[in-house]
Amino acid sequence: MFKKLLKKINHNEKIIFIVEDNEVYAKLLQTFIQNHFPNVKEIKIFRIGEMCLMEINRNPSIIIMDYFLNSKYEEANNGLEIIKRIKMLKPKTKIIVLSIQEKFNVAIEAIKKYDCIYIQKNQEAFNKVEHFINEILNRDIPPVFEPWN
Repeated sequence: MFKKLLKKINHNEKIIFIVEDNEVYAKLLQTFIQNHFPNVKEIKIFRIGEMCLMEINRNPSIIIMDYFLNSKYEEANNGLEIIKRIKMLKPKTKIIVLSIQEKFNVAIEAIKKYDCIYIQKNQEAFNKVEHFINEILNRDIPPVFEPWN
């Protein structure tokens, strides 16, 4: 019971950023996360990574980021460039790359070099996002110490 209470309190302080230039997809993802994690304090959408960087000092628990962020805004940096900058500023930030990227060298670089989770956009993507959000948020819960008998 105490663990559930602690989890609820902890999630109320969490912020999730979504960096996605496809407005419809971003809203669908935001709604999905809100429905599955109602205790998360805020889920904020950014159309380009540069806008996310402007608010990185808010210390999001998780950033979910598309790789192709310049399909609508040609001057915008791609996801990998934004990841590099996030990790320079906030190295412990957990990042989920959610993309249709088919070049696996990009995915491998994001995963290995910048400690990201890569999920390919497909029918199972939202379920995988849910799984990894659960893992990340639950990992942040401090251990509960049981009293000695």
